[in-house]
Amino acid sequence: MVIEIVDFDRAHLSAMAVQSAQLAGVGQFKDCPQEAFGLAYTAMDGGKPVACAGIVEVWPGRGYAWALLSEQAGRWMVQISRAVSRAIALSGLRRIEMAVDADFVAGRRWAVMLGFILETPQPMRAYLPDGRDAYLFSKVN
Repeated sequence: MVIEIVDFDRAHLSAMAVQSAQLAGVGQFKDCPQEAFGLAYTAMDGGKPVACAGIVEVWPGRGYAWALLSEQAGRWMVQISRAVSRAIALSGLRRIEMAVDADFVAGRRWAVMLGFILETPQPMRAYLPDGRDAYLFSKVN
């Protein structure tokens, strides 16, 4: 079986049951206008979103990656990872960063698997909108 990768629509976030490890971060996305998500895509399984991800250009050559995944995304992680890697390679950005919740071990493993390098061996204190700590990862093309 294959998932379908489609252009992201912010309505996909409301239609997706975000995995419990990322629930605390969902609030920061709720009221964002569509253009705030940058170049973004959604992985669909039978018309239902299982993952949403994108890259927001901070300034020319530098981007910030984000992703929200559902509890059902696990069975599609190889395909999702390939799609994300392709989007990163085609972005044309020289540097892409992502912050991962310090307590989200699977998220940190995924960042490394995607080729991101840990830049902050100690977590950045109170970095996330709700005050949680995060690690900063980057990928330089």
